[in-house]
Amino acid sequence: MFISIKSKEVLADIRSAAWLESELHPELNRHRRHEMADICEDGNIERVWRIIGIQIAEIRLSLLKILHPEEHLSYSNSLLSPDSWQFRFLFPLPEDTMVFIKEKIHECLVAAVMADRTAVIVAAAADVWEERNVAALASLRQLAATTSHPRAPVGRPLWPL
Repeated sequence: MFISIKSKEVLADIRSAAWLESELHPELNRHRRHEMADICEDGNIERVWRIIGIQIAEIRLSLLKILHPEEHLSYSNSLLSPDSWQFRFLFPLPEDTMVFIKEKIHECLVAAVMADRTAVIVAAAADVWEERNVAALASLRQLAATTSHPRAPVGRPLWPL
């Protein structure tokens, strides 16, 4: 059982968020607004790939308990632009849980890139994106902490409390 996150979808959402962010700040001069809107263009996309790579590694660490062990060995953080990222799980998860994980991973990637970009261009907006990123990562960590293998033994205390 696995989840696939397509890089085209992530980049499209980053472009949309960056354009909207540039329109929400009319106080910026034209050059700054242009810098924000062109986040995924040549010269800027390398930084986007770097942030996404770092964020993918952090997401994998957050889901470490429920991801298949080979997932951690096969991942490399490079500037190459993959078509998608695969997350393979140790055991089957309910469909609604898989949808939740996929959406939170997508949100983490977009929010991390936008937090990095807005920190340089519109510092006031960076806090909002950083909070979204932290909240999404916290949701993934909480899910991984509370999810266990369906056949895992139930832990019992060694003495009565």
